[in-house]
Amino acid sequence: MTLGVSLPARAADAPPSPAPPQAPSPGQDLELARAHFRTGEIYYERGRFPDAAREFEEAYRLSNKSDLLYNMGKSYDGVGDHARALNAYRRFLAALPSSTDRPVVEKRVATLERLVGRVTIAATVEGAAIVVDGNAVGASPLPRPLELNPGGHSIIASKEGFRSFRGNVVVAPGSEQRVDAKLESLVQVKIVEVPRQEKKVPVYKRWWLWTVVGVVVVGGVVTAGVLGSREAPIDGPSVQLPSVRVP
Repeated sequence: MTLGVSLPARAADAPPSPAPPQAPSPGQDLELARAHFRTGEIYYERGRFPDAAREFEEAYRLSNKSDLLYNMGKSYDGVGDHARALNAYRRFLAALPSSTDRPVVEKRVATLERLVGRVTIAATVEGAAIVVDGNAVGASPLPRPLELNPGGHSIIASKEGFRSFRGNVVVAPGSEQRVDAKLESLVQVKIVEVPRQEKKVPVYKRWWLWTVVGVVVVGGVVTAGVLGSREAPIDGPSVQLPSVRVP
């Protein structure tokens, strides 16, 4: 089956671009990309599709040639990895909307969408790392359901301070499932009730004391009034106070 990309040959008289080993120049990247592409072609022709896909991915990373997405899709398709093939084909269509291969690729995308299953992973903790089959897929909440190949898959959700969730899901073609990933906090909060002790009120603050004192004071006033009711001469200015009558 024909692959859909070729990398341009480098001019013979073009001198190599000097660059330090830790920072390859664009020219060096293109040379490496061409080498990975040729290796991928060999693997593809021999039916070693996983190896071909790996080489095409590396060539794409180094060259950013969008045509290589088509090659990646065909390689994953050849090994039956529908989910990765679907992802590569969609990226190809988005990068090259006017490609002559578009009708064929769109038809294949429609077929693959019926062959994968969709799984929504709902973690109880925001920011939990989600790992599916050993591959990190993002942090919760994930923006969309995962498209997975039919079969069994392992799911791990983890976050520091919480007990990790580990589960499995079996995916059927065209199915839609939800996995509730419950993470339990490792921090235990214990509430201890302290018995209430009533604070003793000092004797001088007790209401009944002041009631008695009030009575005594009032009584004292009345007594003074009674004593003053006696008509006795009052020293001082010639002012006669009125008599106090006690009933």
